[in-house]
Amino acid sequence: MIEESAAHLQSAVESGMMQVTIGARQKKTVSLPGFPSVTEFINCSYLGLDTHPDLIAGAKRALDEWGIHFCCARSRFSIQPNQLLEEELSALFGGRAITFPSVTSAHLSTLPLLAAGVLFPQGNRSTRLIFDRFAHASMQVLKPILAQESEVVSISHNHLEQLLDEVTKARQANQVPIYVADGVYSMGGVAPLQELLRLAHQHDFYLYIDDAHGTSLFGSQGEGYCLQQTGPGLSPRIILTFSLAKGFGCNGGGVLVPHGFQEKAIRSYGTTYGFSAPLDFSVIGAALASVKLHKDGTVARLQHQLWSRLREFAEAPSEKEFVSPIAMVPTSGADDCIEAGMKLKERGYFVSTVFFPVVARDQAQLRLCVSVDHSSEQLAGLRESLRDLGLWPPEFATR
Repeated sequence: MIEESAAHLQSAVESGMMQVTIGARQKKTVSLPGFPSVTEFINCSYLGLDTHPDLIAGAKRALDEWGIHFCCARSRFSIQPNQLLEEELSALFGGRAITFPSVTSAHLSTLPLLAAGVLFPQGNRSTRLIFDRFAHASMQVLKPILAQESEVVSISHNHLEQLLDEVTKARQANQVPIYVADGVYSMGGVAPLQELLRLAHQHDFYLYIDDAHGTSLFGSQGEGYCLQQTGPGLSPRIILTFSLAKGFGCNGGGVLVPHGFQEKAIRSYGTTYGFSAPLDFSVIGAALASVKLHKDGTVARLQHQLWSRLREFAEAPSEKEFVSPIAMVPTSGADDCIEAGMKLKERGYFVSTVFFPVVARDQAQLRLCVSVDHSSEQLAGLRESLRDLGLWPPEFATR
């Protein structure tokens, strides 16, 4: 991987398209070395909650009351606001929520236990983890660890026939089949969750869904794409990870399980739960404030604004329904991708340049994240710049 990607990575770094330090920030405008004012389209805070005054005030309150940190594993101590946050999230999402400093650390605690079969009522059952090819890298990287406890296989993206073939093989081997996928994919597009849940009931398998990019963007209270499609509440066939960053506006993440015994197992034996610290106290305070905005209708209004912004950018009719605020612009290769990113930066717009190993070999694309904080002028400016470069229209995931 390093051998194939090193030259392109070096080129992106040297051209100021990766590993860049911003000097200042005002909403969607940032300053970069040599570029005092650039509109960024890379921040995944789609609803703009990361700068909401209520979240900032909540973070400050937590710091005033609890200090910066309490250096202790959560298997020993947890502060009361963290417990309150998890209860609030449990009620909001309709399951049992456990928070972690990142979604990655949630996977690190949960997936090995899932592979070992201890998160099922019978316990200690042999499993087969069936990974969607495009499942997020934070889950894919655990495959060697998971393979010590489970049979681990991969299938083509959203390929339900291959999934059912693997489910059949699992049953023949007396294994519990679990499909591992994203709800909303970081490169755009979604999983067919209603059909997946129907098949899971019909063919007796389970779903492990990373809905980090769907959290807060869907559902009447921002419960996310997976729960919007399969709820209300969490199905006993699903274990779900959610993000407190991205749409939620804070940092960190968590896992939502349908049963109390699963929650107990993760709190007792999840490695990153038992041997690492909780969320930063400022994040806990901000997240509690964000929950209130999810419950009082603020997030629902911001969702409406986000999809209106995306329709405006895409020049789409009002009835068009999008399933992700991420737009992708395919290019002919990594070199062309980096060059296009540099040309956009020179015009005042910064987007992500994406190439192997983030995407498959010989593929590359620009990744654009649209936010409620983008003005009409900023959206129009990027759109016209893409047109001038012959890169319009991007690919938009729609219903």
